Amino acid sequence: MKLSFPTFLAAALVGSAAHAAKPRVRMTPKSAGKAAKSSPDTTTSTTSTTTTTSTTTATAAPRVATPTGSALYTMTNQPDNEILVYSRDVSDGQLTFAQSVSTTGSGSTIAGNGGPPTNFALPPLPAVDPLTSQSAILVAGDCLLNVNAGSNEVSTFRIHSSIEIEFAGIFGSGGLFPVSIAERDDLVYVLNGGGNGSIQGYTLSQFNCGLRPIGDAVELDQGGGPTSAEVTPFNPPFGVASPAQVGFTPDGNILVTVKALGGGQNYPLAAVGGLLVFPIDPATGAAGHPHTTEITDRPGSAPFAFDFDHDGRLLLIELFGEGYLVDPSNGFNNLEAGFGGLSVWEADGIGDYTEVSRTSTEQFLTCWIEYVPQNHCVYTSNSGFASVSAFTVDGQADALVDSRAGTGVAGPLDLVASPDGNFLYVLSPSVLGLPGHTGQPSVVVYQTADDCGLEQVQAIEDGFDTEEARRDADPNGVLNGVLGLAVWSV
Repeated sequence: MKLSFPTFLAAALVGSAAHAAKPRVRMTPKSAGKAAKSSPDTTTSTTSTTTTTSTTTATAAPRVATPTGSALYTMTNQPDNEILVYSRDVSDGQLTFAQSVSTTGSGSTIAGNGGPPTNFALPPLPAVDPLTSQSAILVAGDCLLNVNAGSNEVSTFRIHSSIEIEFAGIFGSGGLFPVSIAERDDLVYVLNGGGNGSIQGYTLSQFNCGLRPIGDAVELDQGGGPTSAEVTPFNPPFGVASPAQVGFTPDGNILVTVKALGGGQNYPLAAVGGLLVFPIDPATGAAGHPHTTEITDRPGSAPFAFDFDHDGRLLLIELFGEGYLVDPSNGFNNLEAGFGGLSVWEADGIGDYTEVSRTSTEQFLTCWIEYVPQNHCVYTSNSGFASVSAFTVDGQADALVDSRAGTGVAGPLDLVASPDGNFLYVLSPSVLGLPGHTGQPSVVVYQTADDCGLEQVQAIEDGFDTEEARRDADPNGVLNGVLGLAVWSV
C-alpha cells in the first residue's frame, strides 16, 4: 500500500488549536440526546484567578457515600468540557451510561494543525486526536482527574459510586495546553504541551480531591535537535512534534516522551524523538533537571505512548517504528516503512534507556498502549488501520501475536484494561469524512484471552453526541475529538 505523505498525515489527525481561557462560570449542560446529566454545584465554592495557578475548589466536606461496583470515564473535550460516566459490570465487562458532569473547563478547540513549521505546510486536519497524547484522564484512589487543554487547567472530582461523581475543583496547569496527567501515591504531575512544554507537580488530597502545586512548573529540556537550539513556542503545539505523555517510572521518577526534540521546526527532516527522565525528590516531590535519551537511529519515529511491564521494562510506542525517513528521495511515498512499532527498553541507574527489542505492529498510526500483567500482553491502538494489535512480552521473547487482534473500531484512540485484566476498553472518535467513520463516537469492549486474543462484547454509543449534533449546536464552531479513558473499581 502506498500513500502520499500529506494524505497519510491527513489521516493522522494531529492538528489542534486552543481558544483563549474564559472566566470560570457554571456551565449549563445541554439536554438534547443525553440522559442523567448534571453540572457541578458551585454554590459553596470559592474562586481565585491568576495566570497559571488559578483554582476553583468546592469547600464543602465530601459526602458520606458507599461506593460500589466499577465505572469507566471518558471526556468530551468540547469547549464546555464534560466527563461521561459509565457503570461497568465486572462479570461481563459491559457498560451502561450513567451521567455527564461538567469539568467547568474548556477542551481544546481544533482550528488547524497547531503551529506547523514554515518548512512543512500541511492542509487543515480533522479532529480525531486533538491532544496527540495518552493519559488525559485518570483515577487516583477515589478521585478522578482530567486535563482541560483549552483553559490550561486540571479538574478533579470525587467518585461516590459506579454511577456518580461530584465536581471537586479546578486548578491551573502551570503552563499551556495540558495534554497528559500521572499520579502515584497522591503525587500528581501534569504535562503541558504548549510553548516549550513543561511539567507541573502537585500533591493530591484524598479527603477533598484538591491539588496543591509543588513549586513552579519545570520547563522541558528538549534541546534543539540538529536544526535549532531553541524550541519554537507554539501554542497549541504542532501535534506530530509535541510532548505526548507523562508517567512515573518504576523507581518513582517522571518520564516524558517527546515526538520531536526541539519542536515543530525540526519536523520532518530533523525530527529526533526523545525520552526525558526527571528525578523526583522523595522528600518534597519536586522534579529536578531531566536526563534525555535521544532516539537518533531512526529519525521521525515519533515516540508517543508508554507503559511498563512486570519486569519494569519500558514499553514504548513509536508512530513510525522504523522512522519514516528511510528513503526521503522518494517523496515519502513508500510508507510501508512507516508502520508503528513497539520497542522495549531497559533503564540504567542514571536515567539512560537502552533498547533491547523492537517489533512492528504492521499497522499505521500506532499511538496508544496498554500492558495487561495478568496475561503478559500488550495491546496497541492503530488509528490508520482501525485495529488493535496484540503482543506478548515475557522478558525472554517479545513478539507480535496478532496485528489485528481487535477490529470493528473506527480510528481507535485511548485504551484501558479492567483491573482484573479480563476486559479491554477502546475509545473510537469516528469522525465524518474518513473511510469507515460515521461521526458517532463509541467505546468498544473486548474480552481478553490468555493468548492475547480479543473478542468484542459491546460497542456503546450512549452518552456521546454525534458529530452532526455538535455541528448543529454550533455551526460556526470547530470540532474537538473525544479522548481519554480511565477505570475505577472498589
